[in-house]
Amino acid sequence: MENTTGVEDVAAALASIKAELEELGHTIEVINFDRLTHETGIAEATVRKLFAGDSVVPDEVDPPFKDRLRFLLDTRLKENGRKHTFQEVADAVGVAKSTITNLLNGSRNPGFDVSKDLAEFFNAPGFFTLGPRTALLTALEPVLEQARLIAELKGRRVERVALRGSVSAGSDQLSRQLQAAIHQVVETAQRASQEPTAAPAGDEDPELSELAATMRLLPAKHRRSVMGILRSAVGLAKHDD
Repeated sequence: MENTTGVEDVAAALASIKAELEELGHTIEVINFDRLTHETGIAEATVRKLFAGDSVVPDEVDPPFKDRLRFLLDTRLKENGRKHTFQEVADAVGVAKSTITNLLNGSRNPGFDVSKDLAEFFNAPGFFTLGPRTALLTALEPVLEQARLIAELKGRRVERVALRGSVSAGSDQLSRQLQAAIHQVVETAQRASQEPTAAPAGDEDPELSELAATMRLLPAKHRRSVMGILRSAVGLAKHDD
């Protein structure tokens, strides 16, 4: 398990994130705190205190294993909305039911393999092995990526872009895909607006074909977002003419 470097180090990392968000024209309210807590197990009130520079006790930032395991039991529910039983958890990770009971009451500490298996069972990789600083920075990186993208697009005078970043490793990959698609959409729209002559039938512009193929790869809700940006870009480019 990662050695934490103390509350001060976590607070310093969040202060840096807050400063960059403000420099990019945003506040910490663009962060989805519910999802941040869900991903890290650190309470919203604690994260807000850290952002504000208020003092917190170490256990608020890095809760004991028993509390983190209890958090997963309370938040990672079965499809029917019920909690997993101790026996179900024990069977899944290959330990006795009494082991889960002892882990939850703090009378026993887990080994690395048990910690890893528990995190995988609850679909929360790294939940027990990442320290709080790494967990928070990993969860907040997609928000920073989106804020940087918005700043870049605003530099191109594309103003209508929504920022409400999800905070998960998966959305980090999606953010990069969306970023590449948006860049391509904006550039293609600007070029298309400067060349109004339609291509002859049967001889479609290869750039438009590439754009269409890229759009088809995006989920429907992201296609709608990109289309909004495309319309804005076309309007701005025409206005420039």
